[in-house]
Amino acid sequence: MLSPYAYPPIDVCEDLALPDIPAVQDCVNYTQLRSEVCGVIIRPTGALAPLTWYRLSEWYDESKIDNAGPAVAHYIVGRGSFLPTEKTVASLAGGRVEVNRERTQRLVLNVSNMDAGHLELCRKLQANKRDFTFYVVTVGGISGGLNVQRIIGGTYGLQPVFSDAIFAFQEGKESRESVQVILDIVFHDFPQMPI
Repeated sequence: MLSPYAYPPIDVCEDLALPDIPAVQDCVNYTQLRSEVCGVIIRPTGALAPLTWYRLSEWYDESKIDNAGPAVAHYIVGRGSFLPTEKTVASLAGGRVEVNRERTQRLVLNVSNMDAGHLELCRKLQANKRDFTFYVVTVGGISGGLNVQRIIGGTYGLQPVFSDAIFAFQEGKESRESVQVILDIVFHDFPQMPI
């Protein structure tokens, strides 16, 4: 029986096929989309996603998002980030090869406009509920004359390994209730997103 920690995986030995990269990368016309997270789509187990999961308009056009339907995906708006937290590197073939294994990424979304539904969802996240997948939505930017939001998640979405929510109640007469949603995922390669 082969041990995955003793022999190099097949993809380590494959030829490196480089993808197309623009020849001119330092001009004013080079597209540079913004990366700030502006929302998250939470899809409960059993709920469907559109075939074109990478277009937010398709989620609405095909009625795959309904913030009032308990068994349908919900879209939550906020401001946040999707950053790496750790990476596992394994030594293989008697120490002759090192490969990247699991990577952990953390979504932190600060939700300022809260209501009773947000409160109930975040109470479930505090109990580490993970029976859903999610998609990360970024601000994106202008590409080819169109305002493009990027969605990260692939066909099946991202499966959280950890969930939490932090409720912020602070001093000051201008302070407002808010919640911070935290979702961790583990993967080998960065999740799929449209280019």
